[in-house]
Amino acid sequence: MKRMFALALILGLSSAANAQEVNLSTVALSIATQDVHTMNLINWKVGETADYSISVMQGMLTGTSHKFADKEDNNGSAIWIEEDVSLMGQQQTVRMLINRADGKTLKLVQNGQDAAIPTDAPVISSQDYASITVAAGTFKCIHVKGTEQGKAFEIWANPVDTVMDGAVKTVMDTGMMGNMEMDLTAFHKVQ
Repeated sequence: MKRMFALALILGLSSAANAQEVNLSTVALSIATQDVHTMNLINWKVGETADYSISVMQGMLTGTSHKFADKEDNNGSAIWIEEDVSLMGQQQTVRMLINRADGKTLKLVQNGQDAAIPTDAPVISSQDYASITVAAGTFKCIHVKGTEQGKAFEIWANPVDTVMDGAVKTVMDTGMMGNMEMDLTAFHKVQ
């Protein structure tokens, strides 16, 4: 149960920033829902937003990410999440339609083009609880480490005190460019 809860929190962490190499958004939900039967996992509200700073190559390259719950679909049983990323002078937009009941990605669109929804399951090596401080504040988080397609990732998440998936900090191995870090800088919660 702890594994399912921890991973259900991590949707949408890096799909836009590096969708071709490590798509943690879809992967996290695939793990989270392996043991799930019918239950409502996604209770995110339209209008919620999260902003992140992005750092690659130990700060040599920087950027930003703006993630938001855009609109509901399928009579409210699904929600569109959009992430707009600006990194190294490049812009990328990823939209994901998420089923509220089981957290599965129903549709993935990258820069206006339909994209394949990754099906590879990550390997979780550890999870624990930790406090972490980022520009948006200090949060008690679930800390998950693992690999996906041979690349390491770490995620600190707290959806209770933040918004949507609760991503507070993410560190991902991008391959040749080393680690990419995403830190929560601001968020807007809808009551």
